[in-house]
Amino acid sequence: MNAQFSMLEGNLTVSRYFSKAFFFFAALSLLISSAAPSHADSASQSEDVISPFEVVYSVGNNMINAGSATLSLAREGDEWVYSLKTTPTGVFKLTGKGKIQEISVFNVISMDTNTVVQPQRYTYRQDEESRRAVDAWFDWDAQKLTYKRRGEEVTEAFSDPVLDRLSVTLAVMNELKRSGFEKAQMQVFDSGKVKTMDFLNEGVEKIDSTLGSMETIRVRSSAANGSIRHTYTWFAPALDFVPVRMEQYKRGKLVARLTLTSLKNRVTETGNSEAIKLDSKAQ
Repeated sequence: MNAQFSMLEGNLTVSRYFSKAFFFFAALSLLISSAAPSHADSASQSEDVISPFEVVYSVGNNMINAGSATLSLAREGDEWVYSLKTTPTGVFKLTGKGKIQEISVFNVISMDTNTVVQPQRYTYRQDEESRRAVDAWFDWDAQKLTYKRRGEEVTEAFSDPVLDRLSVTLAVMNELKRSGFEKAQMQVFDSGKVKTMDFLNEGVEKIDSTLGSMETIRVRSSAANGSIRHTYTWFAPALDFVPVRMEQYKRGKLVARLTLTSLKNRVTETGNSEAIKLDSKAQ
């Protein structure tokens, strides 16, 4: 029973730990300035930086499978829609808990030689419970973030780049493709708060996956002010740097694990899944 309770907690928080693994990379690629960027450039170049995909993960730990999580990216006009949806199975489905949908709508902007992600709107829903609902809007001209949570609407100014906790996943993969990193911090909007997150590149690790054995880059993330939780994420260069595994730990014990079970992206569609040589900066 303790194992089931622990896994249920992991399923309910899968969206949170999935996103926390990526907060840092946006700091490297999201170079916000007071000058308005060219949206015309973003429309023509965004397809070169990102492309539609869908990834399905199993959710579980060493003892039990709790459900699945689907991460998808699609373009709608000049905007991109990035979503994460979790679906419980078995005994967890019977509880009626663990259904999460998280959506980030963003633009891809060209600034100098960099391409950056700018979130426009963000929503979070869990089990149709209004007290858990979060909505956020980003005003980049005024540099203000407005969010609504538990019936209260708040507007805050920001000076440093701030992203929602989901859209940064794309900046992660983009930055790893470009140059890699060692460690850094990022400001991110998460559950009604702007938080500082630490990220550490722990180097290259070879792991087994449903798509075979492959080299990955392992990243550790945690709250900068100290936390009982931390997350590991394994990014696969051969799969366009899609995460193939994610694990969250609480007080040193595994809470939940996401493991890739299927993938549709430009690599799998072309059949070009040969290993990509890692840049020395990414190692």
